[in-house]
Amino acid sequence: MESRSYNFSTAKKRSTQMESKVIFFPREDENAPRTIILKQECPGELSAFKECVLRTKDESKCMQFKDALLECGKPAFRKANTTPDYKF
Repeated sequence: MESRSYNFSTAKKRSTQMESKVIFFPREDENAPRTIILKQECPGELSAFKECVLRTKDESKCMQFKDALLECGKPAFRKANTTPDYKF
């Protein structure tokens, strides 16, 4: 078997697995996949949390809403990650 060193560019063709193209979304962005999934699966909890943050201007004062959102979000993200045809 022929060994190739992809890290030091001695091979003619590079593997596509070495390319890491990651798109970063801010967590609060309306178009972020996390926010879209929460809007679909936990609309009440998400709106209550956002209203509390807007009202108090401090996320640490809204921990009860954040905990409720996290509890609702766990099965929602599990569903989005395990269902092959999940649309968000």
